[in-house]
Amino acid sequence: MTSRVLASTLARQSPLRFVSPMRCSPPFSAKPSLLSHARPSNLTRRHHSTSPFHSSPPPKVIAAAIPVSKTPLWKKVAIGGTIALATSATLLNQIAKSPQMEAAIRDAAAAGTSPNGNNVVDGLKDEHSRIGVEKKSTPELMLSMLVYKMCTFSLLVDLAPHLISLAEMVHLTPPVYWFVRKTFFAQFCGGESAEDCIGTMTALRSAGINSILDLSIEADLDGLDLKNQTPAEIRSQFNKSADHIADQISNCIDTASKMSKSFAAIKITAMSSPLLLQKVSSTLNALECQFKHMDQDKDGKVTKEEFRQLIEMLPSPTLNKDQSLDAVVDQLFEEADRDQDGQVGWVDFASTISLNRDETRALFLGATEGAVEVPGLEKEDLDDYKRVLVRMEKLCDQASKTQTRLMIDAEQSYFQLAIDSVAIHLMENYNKHQVEGPLIFNTYQMYLKDALGRLQQDYVRAQRNGYVLAAKLVRGAYMVSERRRAQEFGLNDPICDGIEATHTSYNAGVDFMLGAMTHQKQKLIENKASGSDEDASSLSLKTSPVALFVASHNKDSVIRTCERMQELDLEPQSGLVMFGQLMGMCDQISYTLGQHGYGIFKYVPYGPIHHVIPYLIRRAQENASVLGGVTVERNLLWEELRSRFVAQKELAQIQTVPVSSPIGPAGPTTTM
Repeated sequence: MTSRVLASTLARQSPLRFVSPMRCSPPFSAKPSLLSHARPSNLTRRHHSTSPFHSSPPPKVIAAAIPVSKTPLWKKVAIGGTIALATSATLLNQIAKSPQMEAAIRDAAAAGTSPNGNNVVDGLKDEHSRIGVEKKSTPELMLSMLVYKMCTFSLLVDLAPHLISLAEMVHLTPPVYWFVRKTFFAQFCGGESAEDCIGTMTALRSAGINSILDLSIEADLDGLDLKNQTPAEIRSQFNKSADHIADQISNCIDTASKMSKSFAAIKITAMSSPLLLQKVSSTLNALECQFKHMDQDKDGKVTKEEFRQLIEMLPSPTLNKDQSLDAVVDQLFEEADRDQDGQVGWVDFASTISLNRDETRALFLGATEGAVEVPGLEKEDLDDYKRVLVRMEKLCDQASKTQTRLMIDAEQSYFQLAIDSVAIHLMENYNKHQVEGPLIFNTYQMYLKDALGRLQQDYVRAQRNGYVLAAKLVRGAYMVSERRRAQEFGLNDPICDGIEATHTSYNAGVDFMLGAMTHQKQKLIENKASGSDEDASSLSLKTSPVALFVASHNKDSVIRTCERMQELDLEPQSGLVMFGQLMGMCDQISYTLGQHGYGIFKYVPYGPIHHVIPYLIRRAQENASVLGGVTVERNLLWEELRSRFVAQKELAQIQTVPVSSPIGPAGPTTTM
């Protein structure tokens, strides 16, 4: 027992410390930084000296090394308060859980700290595995306990936005920023610049975990301050901001490319005006609703006459002034009716009548108000949408050259149709079958009632147009704001009714994607048996019609997916199924998957502190069920701290044992 404790202690004294790995989506900030974002500082967050719990050298040493400066009162109060909170959280856990933890520690010591057995499912089910915390420094463990504990205080989480606003009003942002940087930012973010994150990414890679580098800047409708500005000024403002952010994302891609298999995350709301994305989404939603209404027999298709009526509903039903409506209908219907059966389904209709095509974009130019079935877009809107596509294509070209995959994040539902439209355009152009797999991944929020249908619909479209559907499935991150907005505007709640319905939707999405892989695998086996296709005899990134990214903090979902992979004989190293969690959350899942060779990724968000603070607040608010319920994670942190204190105590006792003199014979009582 003693030798095991000593070995564990020496291992933990290694200078290499793993970072507590989160992902990010910050809401829109209406500060002047919209057009000129603060230049990221060279923050070295992971160095121990940045931790408020790090022991400082004696005062005399400091005085001899550097000039003495007076510490501001607010900083003294902040440091004292932070330490007090950390100590209180630790003591509360000790008082509440000591009886249970004693038994847990004995069991963990008897079983060892590595996952039981060689099966990844056994490792994931082992609630006493400390694989995700054992390589962290003690200050990092205490920091994690403090942050998790604060997230359980619902009143503090609810008041956080108001406290931040109050601090800004009375010009007390320095102490607030300092506290957030030392706590939530340190736990959930990789730094203030892409370069700051390299150390975190390297540490994760050494544990078999890859990274998704995420510039945490996006926009939302809430908080927009557009008064006293003309439409032209607003457009110029957003375009200038989007161009600036595109340059920053280019740097993000360049940094991510330094580590193979990495992703760079992109939020489309940061690449355009949220007002434009809302208008485009509204137009696309109206067009789809009219198609479903026109489909009288509900077989999913429309006849040529119904097709004509749909074209007449468009804001501008002719492509140019010299072309008649009949000529437009004949041209577009022939193109959309790909199987020549005299009918057109929604997928082929949307592929043909699309804002992504220069040939048909003009059909959407027209009236934006009044009694119109499909609201139109102004010429400036169409020009700005084209700019979004150009910005994204430029970034995709860079990503393709550097072999860095791109993750298109999901956002609010009132933006999502426009985001999906951009993502589909990029997948059609960059997700052709390649040896290294698809370049563009789109995100599906499975807590939305229509998410499964859209996933299935996009799969059909990918099959029809010959590209790979790469899908990241998440439960969702905007439940609070989505339901509040639906209530305010009298809309139907887009979120599933209850957590069980969300679980069902998520599992159905995973099963659908795995089913597509299984179908293709069987097809390849049959082709090989018939001798028709000797070169494509196994399922791989080159031959699969889909790639699945399971982004979930729900252990049951991860275990279920791993079990399904084993049933279907899908190799973890194939890259067909990947997993992901946010930095700073569910490390036990991430590190266990990495240890067993699964494709596992951590979202590593970064950005200037004034952008990331709103993101951190929203994560605490909208993920309270996760952050407030991480009982297992907090127990593991406490177990690890307890084991270190016990090890240090035993080591101190050993060091006080008198050592026999080397001169003279050793007596029998000196044996150990």
